[in-house]
Amino acid sequence: MDFLDNHVDPSTGTIKARAVFANTDRFLTPGLFVRVRVPLGDPRPSLLVTERAIGTDQGNKFLYVVNDNDVVEYRAVELGPQTDDGLRAISAGIRPGERVIVNGIQRARPGLTVAPQDVAMQPPATARRRGAGGPGRPVASS
Repeated sequence: MDFLDNHVDPSTGTIKARAVFANTDRFLTPGLFVRVRVPLGDPRPSLLVTERAIGTDQGNKFLYVVNDNDVVEYRAVELGPQTDDGLRAISAGIRPGERVIVNGIQRARPGLTVAPQDVAMQPPATARRRGAGGPGRPVASS
């Protein structure tokens, strides 16, 4: 970064910045504008789920988790940022390795015994159409 404006545009919430980088393949030409995300820190490991798995209960966000006995459990969660491929980071509420219900959360209820099937955690269709994503990341239960 060789320039960073000290003014935030109130209509867009953006800051003008200028950076210098190699353009060896001449992909960018003079006069183009680009939208760039600048990381503010080191990457952190996160648990990622598709938006389809997240439910809302009077303003609280939750996931249905399947325990070792195939019984549905309600978990209040704290949402983190959304990734570029449309998955949502979960800041608190579940642990690595827990099985999350992705398909059929409308029919799932806490205490209900289910027959889970592992599926790939796919980003939403809109993220796939934008060219992001690819094969899903973690495995979830449906």
